[in-house]
Amino acid sequence: MSVVTKKEEKVNKVFDSMSDIHDMQEFKNIFIEMYPDDWKRIISTYNKEERKDTKGKGHPMPKPEIYMSNMYKVGLKKRQSEREKNNGFN
Repeated sequence: MSVVTKKEEKVNKVFDSMSDIHDMQEFKNIFIEMYPDDWKRIISTYNKEERKDTKGKGHPMPKPEIYMSNMYKVGLKKRQSEREKNNGFN
């Protein structure tokens, strides 16, 4: 199960609300403002995984800030790819 439900839809809404889509910090701030429960779930899931990792081997859940950065990077790449596709570059 995904940590953030309807992630792609939410990421698109955040990008639509941004004044500069190339500002990762703006993305993070707006996401947290628009979806505080999802941000809490990201942190909670990470903390749960940390508690399970008693042997210190790590787990697949990245730290919350990195999770947000990954959402931003994937969302920006998809957005740019769609824009190129719609402009006939592909």
